[in-house]
Amino acid sequence: MVNYRFLKRILAVGEKDILSRLTFFSDMSIKNSEYLIEMLKNYQSDLNNYNSMIRDNEKASDEMDVNLRHDVTSGAISSNLMDNILLLIEKCDDIVDKTYYVSREIKRYILNHKFIDDEENIIKYTYGRFIDILNKNIEALNVVKSILNENDINAMKEHRKTIESIEEEVDNIKDSVIDFSYKSSNTVSYITFEHINTLAHKLDDMLDDCEDIADLVFTIMLSVTS
Repeated sequence: MVNYRFLKRILAVGEKDILSRLTFFSDMSIKNSEYLIEMLKNYQSDLNNYNSMIRDNEKASDEMDVNLRHDVTSGAISSNLMDNILLLIEKCDDIVDKTYYVSREIKRYILNHKFIDDEENIIKYTYGRFIDILNKNIEALNVVKSILNENDINAMKEHRKTIESIEEEVDNIKDSVIDFSYKSSNTVSYITFEHINTLAHKLDDMLDDCEDIADLVFTIMLSVTS
């Protein structure tokens, strides 16, 4: 739950409710990131099971997205905050959508592609790096939850810095994976090359969304405290 000791002085009931409910997306994204880690660790089995669980969470998040947007546009919040809060909802749901996209990409690749030469060792290495990114994503999502629950602007600034630092670490991992994929391009198929680079960019995008969410929450808080 959001800590209302600070927020209750500056936000109406509608805004407080929206901020509280936004943590749902963080929880779904964390669960799905954990499922993706298991998919990457155990890609030779349980793909359908994990993909199905991620899909169910994605559907639940879409339902929450629709409900929140209805509440926002039906007058639950003040008009000067509406655009930013709608964008905030979109960004929160977008991370969950990306986890489902990644799960489908892994499933399609593993179930339909036959490894050639040294491809499987290359996949094992890159999947290990993707697990590193997902662990960073979980770390960032927990900071996002802290921001949504924060009652102090200065502490919120520190949380933003933490997410920025995590995102920079993930950028470095992403770049190293892409460099590795190019160095290995002569020993892997085009499908494998594209698969590695697609996942690298999509997982990095999830961290970019975390950073955008932190910025939006901070902007919203500043707009109601100024």
